[in-house]
Amino acid sequence: MLRNIIKIAYRNFIKTGLYSMLNVAGLAVGIASCLLISSYVLHETSYDTFYKDTDRMYRVNMTNIWMPEGGIMGSTVPPLALVLSSDYPEIEAALRINTMGSNIFRLENDQKMTSYYEEDILAADSNFFSFFDFELLYGDPASALIGKNKIVISEAVAIKYFGKTDVIGQELLMGQERTPLTITGVTAKQPTNAHFNFDFLLSIYSNDRIKDVENNWIWTQVVTYIKLLPGADPLQLEAKLSDLAPTHAAPVLERWGINYEEFLANKGDWLFYVQPVKDIYLNSANIGNRIGPVSDSKYMYIFSFTAIFILILAVINFINLATARATVRAKEIGIRKVLGSVRSQLVLQFISESIINCLLAGLLALGLSEFLKIGIENYLGSTFYTTSWTNLSTLLVIFFALIVLGITAGLYPAFSISAYKPVNVLKGQLRSGNKAKWFRNALVVLQFSISSVLMICTFVVYQQLQYFMEKDLGYDRENVIVLNWADKLGTHLEKFQNEVLNHPQVINASVSMDVIGRGSYEDIFGDAASGHEQPIAMMKADERQLETMKIDLKYGRFFEKGNKADERAVVINESTMELFGYTEENVLGQEIYYGGDDMGKAKVIGVVKDFNFYTLHAPIAPYIFYHINAGSGVWGNTRVLSIRTNEVNPTEVINFLENKWNAYVDNAPFDFSFLDQEYENQYRQEQQLGGLFAVFTLIAILIACLGLFGLASYVTNERAKEIGIRKVLGASVSDILSQFGSGFGKLILIAFLVAAPVAWYVMNSWLSQFIYRINIQWWVFILIGSMVISISILTVGYHSLKASFTNPTEVLNDE
Repeated sequence: MLRNIIKIAYRNFIKTGLYSMLNVAGLAVGIASCLLISSYVLHETSYDTFYKDTDRMYRVNMTNIWMPEGGIMGSTVPPLALVLSSDYPEIEAALRINTMGSNIFRLENDQKMTSYYEEDILAADSNFFSFFDFELLYGDPASALIGKNKIVISEAVAIKYFGKTDVIGQELLMGQERTPLTITGVTAKQPTNAHFNFDFLLSIYSNDRIKDVENNWIWTQVVTYIKLLPGADPLQLEAKLSDLAPTHAAPVLERWGINYEEFLANKGDWLFYVQPVKDIYLNSANIGNRIGPVSDSKYMYIFSFTAIFILILAVINFINLATARATVRAKEIGIRKVLGSVRSQLVLQFISESIINCLLAGLLALGLSEFLKIGIENYLGSTFYTTSWTNLSTLLVIFFALIVLGITAGLYPAFSISAYKPVNVLKGQLRSGNKAKWFRNALVVLQFSISSVLMICTFVVYQQLQYFMEKDLGYDRENVIVLNWADKLGTHLEKFQNEVLNHPQVINASVSMDVIGRGSYEDIFGDAASGHEQPIAMMKADERQLETMKIDLKYGRFFEKGNKADERAVVINESTMELFGYTEENVLGQEIYYGGDDMGKAKVIGVVKDFNFYTLHAPIAPYIFYHINAGSGVWGNTRVLSIRTNEVNPTEVINFLENKWNAYVDNAPFDFSFLDQEYENQYRQEQQLGGLFAVFTLIAILIACLGLFGLASYVTNERAKEIGIRKVLGASVSDILSQFGSGFGKLILIAFLVAAPVAWYVMNSWLSQFIYRINIQWWVFILIGSMVISISILTVGYHSLKASFTNPTEVLNDE
């Protein structure tokens, strides 16, 4: 019997080749999309779940005491981990990680001399490898980070510098000071689903600043992790941590002449919070000063629902196409009933064919997902495909899911077609009832409702991303080359800058502590008159900064070349002016002070218009410009040269810069970037996810159109005699097209009316998380609605035209 079922299924597949392939292909694309999205979501939700004690591991966050609007920081203070370890018995271990930014590393020995700029350098306590389960290829995890100037590197870095992985005891030189670091460990390939990875991990006391601030409850530049004892309650611990700031931070502030209550007057509470490590990656988008990349759990919900919707669309499409083609086999069913086949045999045949098609679609889906995964991983820049389809248990789950899907998808056509009476079938009097018609129409409405929601959402996401790319930031990021580590030029910096300015394609060039758009350094500044202190972002820059970055000056002036008094002056933005209560009449000449080192008081000589120096995820905040030569030794010596060029030939300018660099610098590589690309990279994740969402939306539309194509085929077959009679009575082609189009048009219109408010609600909720956002315009719905209707007309048009040009005698001959 099974052999006969397979034989009939094979003959039917060959006989209806195009429709069968469309049916299987549509389902395969739907399953493949669902598999790919599921793999991505599973990977994103698996972050930090591989540690053996992951359920007992937490990061300690704290109130952002530096910002007037509060918020939460992922970093804390150096003494916190020491206090937690000693005073809280429910804590098994505490760990500190310090971000050391970027620096130059050199290898110098008899065989090789090389140097590279490296980013995202970390330093950690000696218990790092007993806390986190990172595997060492070489070295002792218990002692690798004990002492000063010890470093653990990744396997990739070892090969990059030494050409091999067993490099224990070798030395790398760090920074301009050429600090020797002894390699004490080499890590194996690190998991891609950890909320941070590292290539360079130093012992924490390799950073000299840590020892100086070990008892400092204000310096919030270390990330603190804790591991609780089994059975300890994190919520009870968090409640106990509320006493930390008054107990430990208040006395430190008092010694500095700062009253604790006054310090918190505009900031609210000073609290510490515990966050499960496995929640960090998806639930830290609004937590500042953290390490490692983050995503958002909202995106996981969006992609999960998208996967479900696509699979639903694929199944609906499968049912519609199967039903449409089953009616063509009506006479076969009638003859088989006359020859003795019972209904149960016919139902088994249809369900078996449905299962066979589902299994075939499943095989195609596995192959298609394997083919597409490489491109998607390359697009995202990470490996997320954690599920192996060759795993027996996974294959069994997929196999049984396909069986269930085949039975579900085959039930309706099996029972509806097998119920036809042989007399009616053989006479050609085959029409479905109102319930069947309502069911098919409901499926089409559901399909296009889902597709319309996805289309509207995709379009709004695209608009928001374009808004980010095109918004006026208050400075011009286009045609700016950023020469990093310009301080390596030493005494040649000014001469180098002048030679760059003489290049015919260079419009301007400015030396600054860093480049606007990368963020900035924050410190405590105050108004000398009122004593009002506030953490404020600052930048040291030369007199060409405003012209180079095209920032508008509102009042006063900017720094002047050769004016020594400007080294004790500041230029502020409008937000700083508002913060300290200055007015247009009295702002110039006001004094702002910095409490550390040799900065002292500085006079306000100018005010610039507000500009976005962070990403558009953050509001414009107060900002202060100091002269590039102000306060030597304060805020470090890192400098960049920002070079504004014309649009003729940036490659020529880059080659010129590299040649000049090599002429002056022999111990550091030439390193540059484009400011506009740096800006775009800040939104890379949103762009990537938006691109993926658009792809899967197109797939959903394609599947919906296949379903509509199947329904149109069904309706034209069912109404063939009606069309023939209409043509005999004089109906034109346009009359028939109008008759068909209006019926399907009503369904699509209903689908869109259902989709529009749903899409508006979903997108308005998504946009609400952005400080700078678009408003959803009414014309978006008109545009998408027109597109959906146009696509549906084109989809139905084939069958409508085919039916309208059919000779009436071909369908009325049995009458």
